Amino acid sequence: MTQNLAEPMALQARLLNIDIIRGIALLGILLMNIQAFSMNFSAYSNPTSFGDLTGVNFYVYYLSHLFADQKFMTIFSILFGVGIVLMAENIERKGGNPTKVHYKRMFILAVFGLLHAYLLWFGDILFPYAIAGMIAYTARNKSVKFLFITAFLSIAFCSLFMYLITFVIPFMEEAELQNLLAMWAPTQEMIDKDILVNQASWLGQMEHRNFMASKMQSNVLFYLFRIVGLMMIGMAFFKLDFFGKRFSNKSLTLSAVITLALGLFLIISGNQANFASGWPIDSMLAGIQYNYWGSILMAYSYMSLLIVFCRSSAFLKLKNLLANVGKMALTNYLSHTLICGFIFYGWGLGFYGTVERSEMLLIVIGVWVFQLFFSSFWMARFQFGPFEWLWRSMTYGKRQPLKRAP
Repeated sequence: MTQNLAEPMALQARLLNIDIIRGIALLGILLMNIQAFSMNFSAYSNPTSFGDLTGVNFYVYYLSHLFADQKFMTIFSILFGVGIVLMAENIERKGGNPTKVHYKRMFILAVFGLLHAYLLWFGDILFPYAIAGMIAYTARNKSVKFLFITAFLSIAFCSLFMYLITFVIPFMEEAELQNLLAMWAPTQEMIDKDILVNQASWLGQMEHRNFMASKMQSNVLFYLFRIVGLMMIGMAFFKLDFFGKRFSNKSLTLSAVITLALGLFLIISGNQANFASGWPIDSMLAGIQYNYWGSILMAYSYMSLLIVFCRSSAFLKLKNLLANVGKMALTNYLSHTLICGFIFYGWGLGFYGTVERSEMLLIVIGVWVFQLFFSSFWMARFQFGPFEWLWRSMTYGKRQPLKRAP
């Protein structure tokens, strides 16, 4: 007899440390995404293109680039791969068809992503994650060796692809080059227009939002192979019991220190080189290679140290708060858009283009505090976050029970 496939995994089967790490990754992502919500898009990659970059603002930029840029997104991608394996194994244990359920889940996630991108914020990651998840799933039963080798090749291909494009730039037609420059180093006129558009109403932003969303999704090949590779690393880590008890605290700490040092060396070297060269357009694809690889090393370091943290008996209340954020990752991710959209866009308070980097950090901390306590308030009363519940109900074609039993 098959069990109810929609029934959530038993509490004892849930890996609490994965929820904690996912919660931290979700909160960390906002450190970088807030720049795309509040400033000209070019400033995310080229800090000299918009806003003040002196004093405290410089240190906020530098430290966020050093310790956050791509690091938490990398962890999030790895854990997405872990989630694919966990979900498939759970459904198989209940006698169901994991492939059918998985592809339906990814299709629904892709729809969520498209709605998110075209109705609220162009920087959506749900759509590319859904596509990457469809691809990565095909490797879920492969060996650890296969997963690591394929992941490295996939990540390296993406890196090489971006690097080789720099050799094409000198041969671009003038119109194509100007479009590229507009994304990397816009003129003051372009920046003024961007601020005006984003301070407009929701309808007034639509044309710009749709243009940016289509631009982001047409460039999905720039990072799709990386996401697929990271998901495969997550699958391999899960098979190795990396998030469980296989590796000692000593070995995790030692490997974390080594990868952190290597990652920091790479990223600092790259950033210094970009500043020394004046952030030319080559930095858009070639100059980011240092952080591209350094962020993977640092993400591994973070995860290793967080596993050691999860194993300790200290900060139990904090761990519970973080785990609840992780259990509501989809809801909290979309909440970032609703909160930041209201603060910065014209359909809300309209502070777009007026907030300095140091002030953004204060907003991020405020959102963190809110999500830590709201997630725990919600999960104490309900089994799933609101968007997790909707996703689950649509996947299984049946309204799922939401409230916890008294």
